[in-house]
Amino acid sequence: MSDKSERLFEALGELSDAHIDEAAGAEPAQQKGKPHRRRWAAAAACLALVAVGVGSLSGVIPLLPGAPGNGTGGAGHDEASTFMSYAGPVFPLTLREENDSISAQRDITLDFSPWVREWVSNEEEVAAMEGLTDAERQDAMEQHDEWFPEGGYHRSSDHILVTDAYTLTNPGDADQTVTVLYPFAASLGSLDEGLPALTLDGAALEAGLHVGSYAGGFRGVDGPDDPRFLNLRQAGSWEDYRDVLSDGSYLQNALEAGPDVSAIPVTVYEFTDPYGPARDGDAGIPNPSIRASFGLDYDETTVLTYGFHGARYDREGGTMIQEFSIPMSWGREDGLFYLLVLGEDIEDLTTGGYVTGGTDADTPTLEGCGVTVERYESDLDTMLREILTPEWEERSRSYYQDDLRLSIDFETFYRAFLEHLLSYGLLSPQTVERYDGSWLENMVRDVTVVDRVCWLEAEVTIPAGGSVTLTASMTKEASFDFACAHTANQGVKGYDLVTRLGSNLSCTAQTATLEDRGQIQIVRQNFGFDLENGVNTVTLDPEVEHYYLEVRRAETE
Repeated sequence: MSDKSERLFEALGELSDAHIDEAAGAEPAQQKGKPHRRRWAAAAACLALVAVGVGSLSGVIPLLPGAPGNGTGGAGHDEASTFMSYAGPVFPLTLREENDSISAQRDITLDFSPWVREWVSNEEEVAAMEGLTDAERQDAMEQHDEWFPEGGYHRSSDHILVTDAYTLTNPGDADQTVTVLYPFAASLGSLDEGLPALTLDGAALEAGLHVGSYAGGFRGVDGPDDPRFLNLRQAGSWEDYRDVLSDGSYLQNALEAGPDVSAIPVTVYEFTDPYGPARDGDAGIPNPSIRASFGLDYDETTVLTYGFHGARYDREGGTMIQEFSIPMSWGREDGLFYLLVLGEDIEDLTTGGYVTGGTDADTPTLEGCGVTVERYESDLDTMLREILTPEWEERSRSYYQDDLRLSIDFETFYRAFLEHLLSYGLLSPQTVERYDGSWLENMVRDVTVVDRVCWLEAEVTIPAGGSVTLTASMTKEASFDFACAHTANQGVKGYDLVTRLGSNLSCTAQTATLEDRGQIQIVRQNFGFDLENGVNTVTLDPEVEHYYLEVRRAETE
C-alpha cells in the first residue's frame, strides 16, 4: 500500500459527534438528527452566487457537478478490473474553444523504466542526508550497515512514465493560436509528484493550473445511497470520471471564478491567551482545558469553529459546548481559536477551566484558568483567509507528510476549500454528516486528499500549413488492490487511458507504445500488445472509449 493510499484509507473513517467526544475522553454526545436546512444559509448561498455569476449556478450550489445527488450514475463496466485503489486514467488533450480546423495525431508511450530495480548503496543513502554533523553521519552510516549488511539495497517503483504527445496540424493559410487544456487525475496533495510537464517542440511550455472539485462522493454508513453521506469515496473506475466530465459542467466550473463569500457577515468570537495550571496527572489535572458553552437556535444559527477539539451539540436543548486544551509544548502555538457565527448570534457565552478535555457534565472544574474572548463583526471571506493561511503555510513546508504536502498557491487551495464547504459542509443545502459538526479542520485534510480532475492551460501557436508537437510527460501511479485484502489481483498493477472523454480535439489517429523494459507480464489488456512477438506499438480505435493494461512483475533472475 502506498503512503497516499494509506492516508486516504485513514480519511475514510467516520467523524460523527459521538466519536468527537469519545476521542476527547468524554461520554458520547447525543446523536444528531437529520441535518436541518437553514433558511438563512440558503440565502447566504445565493449571495455567493451573485458574486461569481450566473454561469456558476449549477457548479457551486447546491452541489458541484459530479457530487452526490446530481442525478449522475455509472452505467456498467468494461472487462478491466475494478481496483480497490484507482489512480485514474490518462485523459486526452482538449481545446478551451472548439476549433474544427485543427487536427491532431496522438502518440502515447507507457514506459516501465521506474520498475527497473536499482542498487542504492549505504554510502549513497547517507551522503544524501543533509544537515548532519560528522558524528551524526557516522551514526547514520553504522545504522545503515546494520539494516543493510550487504552494503545497500535494491529499490524500484510501481509508477510508470507516461509521454502523451500530440502533433497539432493547421491546414489553413494563417497562423492560429489556440488555448490547450491538458487534464489529469490528482489530489491537491499529489500535485508535487504527479503534475505533468508540457513541452512544445521540445521546449518547456509555461502553463497555468485549474483545479476541479471533488470528483468522488460520499458513502453513508448503511451503503452508498444512505442520505447521511458519512464516508469519503474515491473514484473507483474510469466511469466515475466519465460521469463528472461528460456534460462539460465540471470543466466549466473549474475554468470560472471560484465562489465569493465576502458578502456573508459573521460574528466572530476570538479566544486568545488561555492560561491555567500546568498538566499534572498526579494532582488530578491530566489535561487542563478551556470550555465554552452557549445557547443558540440551530435553525437560525450556524457556528463554524477552529482550534477546538471537543464538542457537544444539543439541538433540542438549544446549547453547544466547544473545548480545547490549554496550549502546552505539544499544543497549538498559533493561538487560533475561533467561533464564527453565521445568522442569529449565540447567547449566554460562558467560559471555564476543567481538569481534562471532553464535555462530560461531571468533569471537575479547575481554578486558576482563563481566556480572553473578543467579539467583533467581520465577513466569512476575511475570517476564512485568516484561519486557512497558516494551514496552507504549514502544509506547504518541505517537511510535511509526503502526498499531503501542498505545492499550490493559497488561492488555489482556498478555492478548493470554499467549494467543498459550500457543497458538503454546514453552508450547503444538504450537509454531509461527515461535516455536520462545526470544526473547519475536519474539512482541510479532506480537501487535500480527495480525487479531482485538474487541467494545465497553455497557449500554442500553430503556423499556417504546419504542425507543432505538444507533449505532456508525467509520472503515473498504478491502480492496485491492497495487499492485506488477499484478492485475485494481489500483485497486479493497472494503468489505463481514455481516447476521447472530455475532449473536443479532432484526432485523426491515436497510437500507444509499450516500453516494458523486460519488467512485466501482461495479465489483462485490450490494447493488443504482444510482447512475445514484438508488438509494442498499436493503433487505438477511437470508438473504444477506454483502454486498460494490467500487469505483474516479471520473474527475473
